[in-house]
Amino acid sequence: MAASERPLSFKTVALVSYCIVTLIIVASFLFVHLLSFGFFFFTSSGLAFSTLPFHFPVFVFFFFGDYSPFFRAGDVFTVIWVIYAVCFVAAWRWRQSFHGVLKKALSGARDVFGNFLFSMPLLSSTALTAAVAIIYSQRAFGVGTGEPPLPSNAHEAFLQLAVSPLFEEFGFRIVPVGLVVVIFVLAAGKSLKSSSASGSRLKLFFLAFIYPEGAKKMAGLPTVGERGLLRGLSSLEWFIVVVSATVFGLAHVLSPGWEIGKITSASVQGFFFAVAYIAYGFEAPILLHWFFNYYFYFFDQAVAESFFPGAINLLSDIELLMLVLGVAGWIYFVWEGLRRVLGRKKKTREQPALPPLTSPS
Repeated sequence: MAASERPLSFKTVALVSYCIVTLIIVASFLFVHLLSFGFFFFTSSGLAFSTLPFHFPVFVFFFFGDYSPFFRAGDVFTVIWVIYAVCFVAAWRWRQSFHGVLKKALSGARDVFGNFLFSMPLLSSTALTAAVAIIYSQRAFGVGTGEPPLPSNAHEAFLQLAVSPLFEEFGFRIVPVGLVVVIFVLAAGKSLKSSSASGSRLKLFFLAFIYPEGAKKMAGLPTVGERGLLRGLSSLEWFIVVVSATVFGLAHVLSPGWEIGKITSASVQGFFFAVAYIAYGFEAPILLHWFFNYYFYFFDQAVAESFFPGAINLLSDIELLMLVLGVAGWIYFVWEGLRRVLGRKKKTREQPALPPLTSPS
């Protein structure tokens, strides 16, 4: 049989299918981001709200304090819209480029996690299905999750949801987790003895907050890109990931509207956010949180029917596609984990026995 007539392998079909699904979902991310600008500035109610003062909360984590009404809502939204756009640009370019990983995947390479934006549909969908499974499982046992009290004005509610990922990721991930990474890389970077050692350490300090993977590589530490997830994170990093995720879950219960069941689903999401931050950089947890708050606001039936009824069917199809991808993602992760564990056991059994020690004749 000629090479061109050989049947496609399951791996090839799976990779090509994932590439197609990824392109559709990433396109939906960009579509919603553009749609949100129109939602805010090209609707009469959005324009009216954009001129009002925005009561900007001064808070640490979820503990709210004084309010400062010195910003117009439209100005605040424009700034955070640009910040999210910058995050998408960073996600496209860091660690490997989106188009580079796409090209590799289409040629048969299995490294779909080399670029965050390319892996974001899979990571966000698995986090979503995990949260949905937890919420429905807890509900079966009478454990409620609750809902945050949002303003009745759709644009005010959206702006609150759009602002929170930036502040929460700064407070729960970039500061505490980033500080641990800073200490970790600076301790490893003490051996820098070049004439520009002080400049290198200063670069390490800032780079560790913005792009931990790059700082670790610069300091000669194991990275996720080189060693994989399990060996690319140190025990100290795993510890702060678990702590930050747990605190994130507990903090939700202290905010109005949420019930005790929110701890588990929020902690699982926080775990995804923290690991993504160390592996990809500051943009990863912000965009994953953007996915749950900002992006999914437009999947709300009432919002869609009121402002863009023509997109309802499209968004419904994308939501179903993400749920299918999330289930497939969990199957993949379980299969890959079992394959690696069984592979290690097989290698251990197949190692040749050492020859017996004999005394010299």
